Amino acid sequence: MKKYYFIFTLLFLGIGIIGGIFIGKAFSPAIPAVEAENKADKNNKVALSIDSLNLPDKNLISDSDFDDEFGVDITIIDKCLGMLKEEFLNEIDMRKVATGAISGMRERLKSLKIDPKEVQDIPNSVPEKEIINTLHKRYEYIISKYGNKIKESYLSYGALRGMMNSLKDPYSVALEPKQYKLLNEHMAGGNYGGIGIYLAKDKTTGKLTVLYVIPKSPASRVGVKSGDVIVKINGEACGNMDLELTSKKIRGTQGTPISLLIYRENEGLKEFKMNREKIHEDSVTSSMKNGKIGYIKISVFGEDTGKEFSDRIKKLENEGAMGFIIDLRNNSGGYVSAAIDVCSCLMDSGSLIVSVVNPRTGRNEVYRAYGNKKFEYPIVIIANQNSASASEITAGALRDILSAPVIGQKTYGKAVVQTIKELKDGGALKFTVAKYLTPKGKDIDKTGIIPDYEVKMDIKYINTNDDIQMDKARSVLKGLMAKQPSESLKKKKEVFDDRPVDPLGDL
Repeated sequence: MKKYYFIFTLLFLGIGIIGGIFIGKAFSPAIPAVEAENKADKNNKVALSIDSLNLPDKNLISDSDFDDEFGVDITIIDKCLGMLKEEFLNEIDMRKVATGAISGMRERLKSLKIDPKEVQDIPNSVPEKEIINTLHKRYEYIISKYGNKIKESYLSYGALRGMMNSLKDPYSVALEPKQYKLLNEHMAGGNYGGIGIYLAKDKTTGKLTVLYVIPKSPASRVGVKSGDVIVKINGEACGNMDLELTSKKIRGTQGTPISLLIYRENEGLKEFKMNREKIHEDSVTSSMKNGKIGYIKISVFGEDTGKEFSDRIKKLENEGAMGFIIDLRNNSGGYVSAAIDVCSCLMDSGSLIVSVVNPRTGRNEVYRAYGNKKFEYPIVIIANQNSASASEITAGALRDILSAPVIGQKTYGKAVVQTIKELKDGGALKFTVAKYLTPKGKDIDKTGIIPDYEVKMDIKYINTNDDIQMDKARSVLKGLMAKQPSESLKKKKEVFDDRPVDPLGDL
């Protein structure tokens, strides 16, 4: 997917509890293009993008990481405020936003051992129309006095981060160039040195837990498993280490050694040694299960997910699959357009997939399937508490339109949409612009999708012999397959032969 200065409507990856780091990719945490409701306008391309992103600890970002070559300065605040005023989900409180920007600049000064009190508060007596001018004066004072010690871009991003924090929206963030680059790498499938694991930080205990191990990766070969708790990295205790720092510690040059000390329930401490390798993972994997069941796992809704999903469905169908399990467990989201691509492989053309609304701005859009024919085989979905965002769009649409039952646990409950605005220096602003509704008009934000068959299970048992959610999914699917009219099962080739993978072409 090409870079955009204006990338419209993103749903973020990723969710606060996971911040899903893929160590080898990077975050867990979404879309190719999707056309807006007006299909007559082929130039009206909408790039719906991903979910949440764990920002690095402030001590990980230094002034030396920034380059003023592109002229990122205080004027970026004005531009970003204009974007927020026009599109943010809620009304902007200018005084709170300015206070947040000052707080962000103070954090940057502290990191350089400059007295943060050099940035004065904006008095309540300053009228609202003068707030931004006053903020400019605070910024210009620091640059004029300490310009030899602090880069403008470093101070500007401090102000931006503080401004976004003031919105009290966990999904709205300022992404510095390195963070945005890392995000794009993740959505493209990785391709850099790592060991091949997804990590989550338990929201109750704060422990760094292995969420998923990529098959045939270095971590998989030495025996690291889902549910393992990372205690030390190369002898350094993890403690309260955040996900971004963990990623930085684990990723590295291909061929270099790394050791992990992990704690495994009922087995105690174990040490695993391995070498980093080039990590790449398709976002969609598949296999045949006993009883003519096709199993498809979607790990993230990335750039190529739609095509990968279409290819996997065709392959399984050619191998004789007559029913399908779609596994969305631990998938914290991705590009909304990828969810639409997946649904379009399974639904009649024109079927409603998701509605995007913002009462404040008057936004009210619907996105529909572009496939040719409805999928003829029964489908069940497996989801859990870590399934979020684009995963929930997919599960909600398939259940509402195709009556596909959901097995597992209540999903995360993220039904707000973000947009990404790329900045000229390679950074980006990501903020919430709308809410989304399932085809039946349900708002699942903070409530999640309630499964049709609730099966509680620890994530460490996923894809093991003790995977009771998979067992239930097979059982339910076999029941649906038994009810399927025999004539419909003969329609194999025609289901996919005429279905386009990407009707809009390259972005």
